[in-house]
Amino acid sequence: MKRLIFVLALVALASCDISLNVDNPIDISSPDPVANLTKVTLTKEQQAYVNSGNAFAFNCLADLCKSGTDNLIFSPLSLQYALAMTVNGASGQTAEEIISTLGYGTDLNALNTYCNLLLNQLPALDKDVTLKLTDAMLALKDFPVQDGFKKIMNETYYAPVEYIDPADIQDVVDRINEWAARNTNGLIKPFLSKDDISDDFVAAIMNALYFKAKWAEGEHGAMFFEDATMKNETFYKDGGGKAKADMMRTSQNLPYAKRNGYSVVAIPYAGGNFAMYILLPDEKGKDGASKLVKQLVSENWAEIMNSMNNHTLINLRLPKFECESKFGLVETMTNLGIKKAFIPQVAEFDSMFIPHDGYYFWISNIIQKAKISVAEWGTEAAAVTAVIMDKASAMPGIPKIVDFFADHPFVYVIAERTSGAILFEGVYAGR
Repeated sequence: MKRLIFVLALVALASCDISLNVDNPIDISSPDPVANLTKVTLTKEQQAYVNSGNAFAFNCLADLCKSGTDNLIFSPLSLQYALAMTVNGASGQTAEEIISTLGYGTDLNALNTYCNLLLNQLPALDKDVTLKLTDAMLALKDFPVQDGFKKIMNETYYAPVEYIDPADIQDVVDRINEWAARNTNGLIKPFLSKDDISDDFVAAIMNALYFKAKWAEGEHGAMFFEDATMKNETFYKDGGGKAKADMMRTSQNLPYAKRNGYSVVAIPYAGGNFAMYILLPDEKGKDGASKLVKQLVSENWAEIMNSMNNHTLINLRLPKFECESKFGLVETMTNLGIKKAFIPQVAEFDSMFIPHDGYYFWISNIIQKAKISVAEWGTEAAAVTAVIMDKASAMPGIPKIVDFFADHPFVYVIAERTSGAILFEGVYAGR
């Protein structure tokens, strides 16, 4: 069976010093992609999953930008796959919240089939683009995973499940960081710090995404020429401030659309299967970016792409830039609808680890670090996401969680608590 979600065979890294010299590095499962494809083949249901994933992406961006639109780089795809693996160890409302927040309905088998399809097809779309997406799980030896969960990790997500002896937390951090660096060509290094892992750590479910591509050739050769880059040009910041930027420039026929309040242009990479879309607010020097981020939550990405005219002559100026971001994503995921997974003694991860008397398992953190570099030659970008699973001891006196749905007629009472005196009582039988 061909393997891996966006992963090509591991690129030779001899010229890049990314080794952290750890003992027993985490395995990498990176089989060759299927034969070259011209497009991803999806069912109608799977295309709906793509649309839902894109909506999830813009919802995440809006939440991450709610305090302002500073520079950031974020990979919704890496996060989606880390959560998709994790939900296979969940049940009940915990699983439902994760799947529905991702926008993939309630059918876990359909979700896994969709993820596996992308794993095999996406890396095969453009031989001139390096695209790797690698998965793995590192767990404490004392907390082995269930056979069914391991089978899905291995066969659907091509993720090795490896164990580490309970030891200093630094050993866990070092092994994860070495794996992250190795799978992103050294771009994400380091990924975690010791403060990211608690003493109750049980496992990390990880995804690494690496992308490197040259721009497609323009009508007169390269898309951008370094000699044409304009140095130290004025860049108008939201809020009225100014900065300096080196502006790459070109004149090409590119896909373009004028939208409500913004314009969008697509700059293709290599063979044309991948592109960078630039969405530019009409407002300059105000709060156009913040407004646009909020606006995109209610727009359909497929409709935006379909609205683009492929034969528009564009005089393009685009800043050269690099950006690196690191996020703790628990708050964002909670805001979008995942709640029970983050509550000790309440989260339902009974399908992940072999039952262990006296312990519950929950997600203590979701961490992503991403980096991008955009220059005349093209783009290099990477992201690593880790879902951190912790254990929680069963505490005496903590009641079992009971669902209480007042969805049929009921009696109500208003009473004074210290005396027990009833002030009012009644029945509600609906309207």
